[in-house]
Amino acid sequence: MSPFNIYRKTMIFSWMKLGLGLLTFVVCLAIGFAAYFVITTNQGSLMTSIAIGCGAFLIAVGVYYLIMSKIGYSIRMGHLAIIERADRGGDVPSNPVEFSKTVVAERFENNRKFYKQSRDIQLAYRQMARVLGRGFSLDKDTPELGMGRWVKMVMSHAALSSVNECCLAYALRRSDYEVNAACVDALTILVQDWQAFSRKALVISLLHGVLCLLTFALFFVPGFLFFRDMSLDMLPWLGVSFFLTLTVKIAFYDSYVLAKTVCAFLDITGKAKIDTKNYAKLDKWSKEYAKLRGSAEKAAEKADNEADRAERAAKKEAAKAEKKAQEGDAKSEADAKSAAAVQGDEAKSGSDEAKPDEAKPSADAAETHADAAESDDGQAADTADAPDTSEEKHGSENAEQA
Repeated sequence: MSPFNIYRKTMIFSWMKLGLGLLTFVVCLAIGFAAYFVITTNQGSLMTSIAIGCGAFLIAVGVYYLIMSKIGYSIRMGHLAIIERADRGGDVPSNPVEFSKTVVAERFENNRKFYKQSRDIQLAYRQMARVLGRGFSLDKDTPELGMGRWVKMVMSHAALSSVNECCLAYALRRSDYEVNAACVDALTILVQDWQAFSRKALVISLLHGVLCLLTFALFFVPGFLFFRDMSLDMLPWLGVSFFLTLTVKIAFYDSYVLAKTVCAFLDITGKAKIDTKNYAKLDKWSKEYAKLRGSAEKAAEKADNEADRAERAAKKEAAKAEKKAQEGDAKSEADAKSAAAVQGDEAKSGSDEAKPDEAKPSADAAETHADAAESDDGQAADTADAPDTSEEKHGSENAEQA
């Protein structure tokens, strides 16, 4: 998705910025009219009037940026989360505001840590920008002479002011990295590919400047003609035109610059390869960079220690589980042996009780057999005596016949 399409689909953040900007503009306008009322009623000297007017203007600008930096920056970071998501090919959620809050909270935990991270990145970039402005680079040990670099950096201010968001967008993209480590890599890539990034930043900033000038002219020229025809002082309208232009700039133009710059930077990081020796070089360029890198190393050591502790705890739990399983197997084996022994005893007792019962039927069978034998002998004896009686009977019958 192109930066313009991302900007177009995330216009809700621009309208939120516009509403906040108009509210702040009303507050600043009230400060301006109060100062104008004091100047016109007191009839003081010219220097007093100038001092009151300048003081009111500075107060209004301070209030404006205070409100926009605290509340408006949260909107800006929500917008950044959606830009990063859309740039890597994701769709724009139907409720981008709530979604962006969730994404930022998951990555940076809370607002306090988020603002601290943002401040550290901004400070590290400013320290490195001074070195870059003097003509130094990571490729050469000797600086390049000439003032063209400072002129280019000033003209590229609009896009370079989004460097902080570019690094935070990279931290959102590289969610597999620790936050400090991701920010360190983003700053390292920024300096490594400074020439490519600065060229893109210059083009974006020039377009931004032209749009701001046209918008200021659009507000100021009609008012200038009206105040001139009415023979009125044009100084108040100059301030009104400035704040109106500032409101439109922050709401719409800065949003487009943010989308364009972040997409350009993420495109560079996708092709970049970090040379590890540049870490040590940049430590000398910026104390804040070295501090961020130290925090990243401490976080990595802490993560390794936690991983080691988790691994040792897992091994300990596994050993306990194995020991418990072995004890359970031994107990099961002992119970099985005990049950087998009990079953053997019961079987033995059962066989012992069965032996007398088995002998008794045998004895009964023997006794029955003996009785049967005795009966057979008696019958045999009777049979043997029977023929003698028959013969005797036949003999007596023959004698009678004779």
